[in-house]
Amino acid sequence: MANAISKTAYYTLSCRYADAQKPRPLCGDTFAARFMDDEARRIWARFQSFTRPNTSNAGRHQIIDALVQEELDREPQARVVVLGAGFDTRAYRLRGGRWLEVDEPAIITHKDTQLPVTEAKNPLERLSIDFQAESLKDRLAPYRDAKRTHFIIEGVLMYLTHAQRREMLAVLKELFPQHAVYCDLMRAAFQRDYSGDLHKAITELGTTFRDMTDTPEAPFLEAGYTLASATSIPLRTMELAGQRVPAFMIRRLIPAVRDGYRISKFESS
Repeated sequence: MANAISKTAYYTLSCRYADAQKPRPLCGDTFAARFMDDEARRIWARFQSFTRPNTSNAGRHQIIDALVQEELDREPQARVVVLGAGFDTRAYRLRGGRWLEVDEPAIITHKDTQLPVTEAKNPLERLSIDFQAESLKDRLAPYRDAKRTHFIIEGVLMYLTHAQRREMLAVLKELFPQHAVYCDLMRAAFQRDYSGDLHKAITELGTTFRDMTDTPEAPFLEAGYTLASATSIPLRTMELAGQRVPAFMIRRLIPAVRDGYRISKFESS
């Protein structure tokens, strides 16, 4: 794919594919296999040795799965929008929801070929957008809704500038006054101390993390969001895998690890 950021979608896809092959998968995305073409395997070869980050990627996905499923159990007809959807398959796996996947044209076209919307267990639409040339507000405007909407923004925010993050949130608040956002937030210190080698491999794909800070939640709070929950990706991943959290980690690495990379759920009002 021409867009370097879109190439990272193959990495996260491959993490879920590898997870699904395990005897005890964390998120169990069996649909990921549908997208494992030659390009996906070439990119996976670059990242296959990053065992802990790869497992955390699957854990990250499962944490969001659980949070969104909890909401859909209460309101099965709620709208769920996946921004920068990549090879997300939640519309095929979770119970309930009216789904909208938003991403670059190349990804949308590829997904339509390999996993048609007609196979989804829930209502699903796909919306293509050239993020560099088109307005997110204009593309989402036809879906404007005063009802509670759920936005999944996974593996995206670290590639955006401060200005782009603020602009995205402003669009969501204008078009969808009642909504929740589920996203992964990484602190700059965590990226520096625990994710440097992985980030180096990502830069070799032609992209990089941008405007990293130790307060990644700031754009949300400044925009008037309320933090509803925050889940440590490293610690929750260990729990999902049935691993005991070592005592030394609790003593020395928390909050550096616990709070360094989290799934956060924000409420717009």
